[in-house]
Order: sequence, then structure tokens, then C-alpha cells
Amino acid sequence: MNKESIKSAILVILVVISLFFTWNMWSLEPTYEKFEGETLFESVPIDDDAQRKMYEVITPQQLFIHSGNKHYSTINDSYAKSLWKEMQNWEYSNQKGLSKQDFEEIVSGTNIARLELRFFDEIPIETFQSMVKWKDETSSLFTFDRIYLRVVEENEIQKVFFVSASEKEIVEASVNNLDANVFVSDLFSKREQFQPYFVFQAGEDNEILLPENQLKVNNFQYFTEIIDDEKFKDALFSKPRIVKQDVNSTRNRYTDATRELNIYQAQHLVKFANPTLSISNSVDAFTLFQQSFNYLNDHGGWTDEYALFDINESVQEVSMIMSIDSIPVIESMESKYGPTMITQRWGQNEIANYTRPSYQLIHSISDDSTALMSGRMVEEFIKNNQQINASQIYNIFIAYELGSSDKEQIVSVSPVWCIKLKDGTLMKIRDILEQTEGDENGVE
Repeated sequence: MNKESIKSAILVILVVISLFFTWNMWSLEPTYEKFEGETLFESVPIDDDAQRKMYEVITPQQLFIHSGNKHYSTINDSYAKSLWKEMQNWEYSNQKGLSKQDFEEIVSGTNIARLELRFFDEIPIETFQSMVKWKDETSSLFTFDRIYLRVVEENEIQKVFFVSASEKEIVEASVNNLDANVFVSDLFSKREQFQPYFVFQAGEDNEILLPENQLKVNNFQYFTEIIDDEKFKDALFSKPRIVKQDVNSTRNRYTDATRELNIYQAQHLVKFANPTLSISNSVDAFTLFQQSFNYLNDHGGWTDEYALFDINESVQEVSMIMSIDSIPVIESMESKYGPTMITQRWGQNEIANYTRPSYQLIHSISDDSTALMSGRMVEEFIKNNQQINASQIYNIFIAYELGSSDKEQIVSVSPVWCIKLKDGTLMKIRDILEQTEGDENGVE
């Protein structure tokens, strides 16, 4: 056999081998048996529909209307909600800071008709600017806990005043919507339908508005639903497939060797932590809230109605409080059921500690009403009680207290007067009265 014949034979063999492998590649049906039961996605939200817009989380605590020396408000949250939602559609411009004299006139002036929205805590104006159409450059240095809207004539430009009560600073903006002043004026005209309020001077610079008369506030009982442990595991770990579980009598523990999830069934409490993180690299309040809001949206953590309650830059912590009809819900110490706050502490732009309820409220099954003591009685109580230093009070408000009932899946929700101190401590007037063996308990 000559060389040419050998070359031709080798070429034929190579072509046959090539055709064989090509046929096998095209006809191969790969098996997926070893992947069965494994998700193609890593983390899965607790609830795909549990998404919030920012204005639904940053919400006013209460609406007040000021007319001369008269003050009005209501615990019906529909008015504050409608105003706040309307404000999201306005276009703001001509931002400018005002003087201390302007501050006194806007906040305390008796010759100005105005609406006021008060919030639980100081909010970065940069956060508000990110929520709306704001023409001017954003400012990261100013925070506010009140908004005032002056009542003006129909042909005048609506002004909005962002106020920091503690720093006595004020920023003014103009609204470029023709119907904004009509909306404000219409709401102002409804003031006589509201309850009369008065100013309680808590310390030198803190004016708190309290109702002149008793207020009737609804009681509730709610069915609760316990959120499955696996949902928290799948939502909070980036790779839930590698998470190991350890169950004991007090908790269910999950870990991926770095992060740890502990679920305490009896306390209805969830704790998620990454102990390797520190808070050495702190971020500003705007960034702190933004990443907290996004974190809850990303893993579907809004299992009930929650409102921004506190931003603490010093420890890089953000707290959201459960709310019912815009009234904050606090936990009962006497008949403890579980936490009512979502708290996030951050380190190096990652979640370091995350605590929250393991339950959600489903629907109310009964309700009646309770008559709370008037604001005048609250004022008298504070002035006559040595346990309370009025200068240390940040706010006084009505809250709902959530406690267990005689049925496992049902919680009771009842209104109480609550005092928030400047250091963040919450005190219930009823508890103070009971400690001093008073006859009154904050409820009449």
C-alpha cells in the first residue's frame, strides 16, 4: 500500500470518528435527575406581593390644623393620608432656608392659617426629595420632623415649609401645581369637624398638642398567622441550599457558617445576624434609610403595615413600627405576645442585625371602643408625677398595645397613652399610674 492510500484511509477514519461524535452530541438527552428538587433561584421573598412605595412607609403620625389660637386634629387617618398622597404628585422648586424669625412665625404665629403634618422622627430632606419631583439640588444636611402648609388665596403659589423643631431650622419650597392651594384650603375648611387640641409645653422648646376632651378609640382582636421558618430561611440567606438547621427546645437555628438565623417560636421573634460585620464605616441617615427600605422590599418583609419610627445614625439602626389605622402598635409587657417592630442594624453596607415579628395580623374579629383620658388629664398627670421630667419628653401620643389573649392565635389590641423620651424610651402612662398605685389608669 502506497503512502497516498494510507493517507486516504486515515482521512476516512477521522471523518467517520468526527461524524460519530457529532451524532452523539446532537442526539444526547442530558439527565436532570440530580437537579430535581433544587431551586434555580437562590433567595426567595417571604411574600412576592409585599412591596411598598416609600411614601407608604414614611407616613405622618398626625395631621393638625391651626387657625389663630385654635388647634384641631383627629385620629381618623384618612385626612392625613389623602394630603400626604396628594403631596407626592406636586412639583417642588425654589428651595431656600429661612431665618429664626421666620421659624417662630411659621411654627407659632397666631395670624397664619396652616396645616401641619408631624412625623415620628427626623427625616432627611434628601429622602423626601427622592420621593417627589424636586427641581432644585438635593441637600443632605437638613432633616425635618414637621411639614407646614400655609393656607393661601386661590391665585397664590402654595408654600411648603419643612421644619426641624429641635434645631429650629426651616426650609421653604414652592409648589408648581395650580390646584395644590385648593386642596389645602378645602382641608382647612373641615377643621370644625375635628377635635379641639391645646399646646402642652414639654420643656422650653417642645410644644406638644393634646386633645382637650376624651377620645374614643377602637379596641380590636386579631387572628394571627405564624410565618413558616423556611420562608425566613429562603428569603434572608443568599444561598439557602447550603444552610444547616439545628432545632432545640427554645429556638430553630439556621446557619451558613457566616450568618445565623434564630427563630423563637414561643416569643414570636426572629433574629438574623452576621457577627463578622462592624459599624465602623457608618453612612448618613439618607443612605441608612434607603438601604433599610430596599432590604425589606427585596425580601418581601412588609408582612403588615409598618411606618418609619426611628433612624439612629450613631448605631446605624433603623426601626419600623407596626401600625393600625396609622396608630403605632407597641408590645405589652404584662401579657407579652411578640415584638411589634422591625429593627435593622447595618455594618459595612450589609445587614448586621435584623429582628422582627415571626407573625402577621390577618383580620380583626371583634371591636368596641375605649375612652382615653383627655389631654388635660395627661398634662396634669405629668406635672404632678416626679418620675417624669417634662424637659426629657420628645412626644406624647396614642398607641395600640398588643398582647396575648386566652386563645393561642388571637391577640388583643387596645389603646394607651404613650410617652416617648428624647433617648427613645417608651413609657405607658397606665404603667406609671399602676406603679404609683394610682386609681386612674389612663382609661375612663
